Amino acid sequence: MERDYKFDCLVTMPRHELEEFSMRVLSRMVPEDMMQELFTFEQEEVDSEDRLKSAQFDAMLRMTAIALGEVKGAFEASDNAKQNTERMTRLLLWHFYAMSFNLEEAVTLEQHCEEVEKILANAPENAFGWISVLTELLHAYANLSEKK
Repeated sequence: MERDYKFDCLVTMPRHELEEFSMRVLSRMVPEDMMQELFTFEQEEVDSEDRLKSAQFDAMLRMTAIALGEVKGAFEASDNAKQNTERMTRLLLWHFYAMSFNLEEAVTLEQHCEEVEKILANAPENAFGWISVLTELLHAYANLSEKK
């Protein structure tokens, strides 16, 4: 059986394997030229440390949304398309949680996985929908963190 990237899988899998595989999937879903465009900033965006961090934050959010928007199309012709789409969506959402935004300090992996399963029940079809979902997810994580 293939890895499903649910909580039980994520806590037992070596982190370096998760990082390497999620980076490969991400680079497959977001072409290099689009990555360069996302992470090329205007002068006013780099004038201060706060503005630079904000621009980087926005670029990472959009990069993840683009990747997630491409997952369904990338796997629709595969055997078990729905299962593969959900697996890769979970993996990319783990990358968003653990690597892009380092949210492990604010929210437990178990809480993250619970939120992911809620999202998968009604996952967006495109990058624009994913931007909203990811933004809402960050707000939900802020609320969870405040309750600690």
